Amino acid sequence: MEPLLQQVQQTIQDYQMLDPGHTVLVAVSGGPDSMVLLHTLWQLRKPLTLQLFVAHLNHQMRPGATEDAAFVETMACDLGLRAICETRDVPAYQRQHKLSPEDAARRVRYAFLRATATQLGADRIAVGHTADDQAETVLLHLLRGSGLRGLCGIPPVRGPVIRPLIRVPRADILDYARTHRLLFREDPSNDQRRYTRNRIRLDLLPALRQHYNPRLVQTLRTTARLLADDEAALQAVAHQHFLLARLAAASASVRLKIDALTSLPLALQRRVLREALSELKSGLQGVTSAHIAAILALLQSGAGTKRLGLPQGVVVERRYDVLLMHRQAPSAAVHVDVPLPVPGVCPVEALGVTIVSDELPRHAAAGPFPTGDVTWLDAERVGRDVRVRTRRAGDLLQPLGSGYAKKLKAFLIDAKVPRAVRDRLPLVVTSAGIAWVAGVRPAEWAKVTPATRAVLRLKLLRHAPEKAVDMVLEHT
Repeated sequence: MEPLLQQVQQTIQDYQMLDPGHTVLVAVSGGPDSMVLLHTLWQLRKPLTLQLFVAHLNHQMRPGATEDAAFVETMACDLGLRAICETRDVPAYQRQHKLSPEDAARRVRYAFLRATATQLGADRIAVGHTADDQAETVLLHLLRGSGLRGLCGIPPVRGPVIRPLIRVPRADILDYARTHRLLFREDPSNDQRRYTRNRIRLDLLPALRQHYNPRLVQTLRTTARLLADDEAALQAVAHQHFLLARLAAASASVRLKIDALTSLPLALQRRVLREALSELKSGLQGVTSAHIAAILALLQSGAGTKRLGLPQGVVVERRYDVLLMHRQAPSAAVHVDVPLPVPGVCPVEALGVTIVSDELPRHAAAGPFPTGDVTWLDAERVGRDVRVRTRRAGDLLQPLGSGYAKKLKAFLIDAKVPRAVRDRLPLVVTSAGIAWVAGVRPAEWAKVTPATRAVLRLKLLRHAPEKAVDMVLEHT
């Protein structure tokens, strides 16, 4: 077995990325890194007994994106693999959420990959980050200012996402591509110095290699690995102190003994607070060092009762010797009425969801009819004038399988949707009425039939779930 394949196989083994029989969704942009990733996993598919699928997202961010998608689909077909190629309007998402182009593309891309993996039943999502990407990330975090966690760089494994090339330098990637005569697409945006990461790759790394350390990529990769080991050890200690400081609490809240926190070194206090917030919020998205500093100040503010409000409805209260973290209950009613682009992406921040729509020919909608957070509708019946809104008085729904319409309120009661959730359910509506109670049931009139020529596929993504919205599926 050639050296690069051995290195990839060893990386998979060392980080326990894959088990025999796993289904892997391979993210392929068409560039050299992702094409080598695809080829190496294809080479290893038999010894590792893997089933592979290919995923490609057209971000609509540059000329040539349509040709990239066609190229990836052709390459996948040549390897005998199925490719899922979809399109998202990332520039619109970027403008709406006021994000950088890189951040917007990353968020939309990973949402697409996770949704596609779920749809296919894939166990893992493989992406093509290399040792050079690791070095660039460490330098980027260092220049921006980061704690130990940021200087660990890109994790080889994060949830279902794996990075089999994380130890492979880009020079070896290009050598492998030449040896195997692999075709790939070049992204012109990689040479644009307006992006900080590109300037690090094109200017800073070469200068540091030339004048200070020719093996800088390997050095930074080793540094990231050592710091990741330290991070894991510190996090394990912090978890033990979190358990010792924790008190019994009602659901959707965390209570900590203040004296058990303040007796710890400051670094462990920060980590325990982050762990508490992560449990409360199901993640740390939106939590910054400034928020942690504000909570630390609350701990040092003296006896009594004090209160601190954080983003996303998180409230932190000092109640004498106890620190209480909880989430404010969402208001009973949220009034939403926004257009749903077809195809496109419709984030609804007020409800903590995003609805993604795309259209595909009838023959492409094979397999069992989806349920839950994905549905298929007759594209022609639904049309293009589609909106997402919350319920209104007098709303009617003809549920799938029913011969008549009934009041939406009665349907939600029959479906055992809790009262607190009903005013926060996203409804996909047209001039003909409600086409889909998102995550619950489509309408009979909008269903796919043998006469359907095009299918409207809708996906509900819960990017910032509230407890009330999460209960929808628990009760259907």
